[in-house]
Amino acid sequence: MTIEHSPSLCSSLQAELDRVSQTLTRRIRELAERYATTLPALAGEVEAGSVKVGVHLKRMGVIWK
Repeated sequence: MTIEHSPSLCSSLQAELDRVSQTLTRRIRELAERYATTLPALAGEVEAGSVKVGVHLKRMGVIWK
């Protein structure tokens, strides 16, 4: 069984497939960038930042427990 489609329908379908494909690709790249840094690396960055803040607070005379 052969179903003939109009050229405009085929063109519209192809355009929609291309749009969806590009949207998915963009979203996958966004997620890959967002989760590229591992949790241990993030924890290390937080620790380094905490140490810097602690040093600055100590220089300012702030005391905390």
